[in-house]
Amino acid sequence: MLLRQMKYFLAAVYCKSFNEAAKQCFISQPSFSLQIKQLEKELGVKLINRNNCNFSLTPAGEKFYEPCKRIVGDVQNLMQNMQHFAETNQVPSYIIGCKTGYNICCLLNIINMLNKNSETYHLELLYGDHEQLLTMLANNEIDMLITEDREADNNFLAGELLEIADLCICVPKHSFPPEIKALHISDLSEQTCVIIANRDYVMQEQEYYAKCLGFHGTFFTARDIPTALTKVIDDKVKSFLPVTSNNDAPFYFSNFTRTLPLLADNEPVEIYYKIF
Repeated sequence: MLLRQMKYFLAAVYCKSFNEAAKQCFISQPSFSLQIKQLEKELGVKLINRNNCNFSLTPAGEKFYEPCKRIVGDVQNLMQNMQHFAETNQVPSYIIGCKTGYNICCLLNIINMLNKNSETYHLELLYGDHEQLLTMLANNEIDMLITEDREADNNFLAGELLEIADLCICVPKHSFPPEIKALHISDLSEQTCVIIANRDYVMQEQEYYAKCLGFHGTFFTARDIPTALTKVIDDKVKSFLPVTSNNDAPFYFSNFTRTLPLLADNEPVEIYYKIF
């Protein structure tokens, strides 16, 4: 005996019509009738008298009605209680958007910070570029965003400072003499600046790096870190990739690239990272 069949029986009693009850239960009338017949077959008794327009319960149907109603009601209450329990006791869940290449150790520290008031949690990480993730945050597609602080975003974002990272320049390993320990943007004026950006936000990323670096030369936009670094180590066109000191990207190409701090007025260029 199925709970569904018991609900169909109660619907038939309420509507006093198989046709109306079938509509209420969102199934066809023949399927509804078959379910009632199967219920009667399993119980070994006839529950409903149905002749033309006449509808009535048999003595067995009368005896079955109240317990059936009580059981279905108890099951529905139990389901509601369990759903309420699940809603009030569910494990915290977060979707965190993170700037591509952000250092995994820094990220783990942030996760621990989020977890300080909870022993368990469900966490999903989503990597992307600044503008792409910013749009997702505005659309409530992610719960939090870890990225650099940009003046243009301050009007509608509330963030907490996580760290201050030096802005560095990733270049081919042998493009500068070993004694060069830092670079000025003027050292790169004849090169191509490689940036990572979603194609829908290329202009915004170019404007940001032009302002941040003080660079007004040629840009090349890559879709991901491997493509960007491959472009950098290509000898055909001299290129560089701006990265922050908390970025993991240069580590994976350390045999081919070198990362040097960027200076402005002989001081390191700093990038403020926040969680929004």
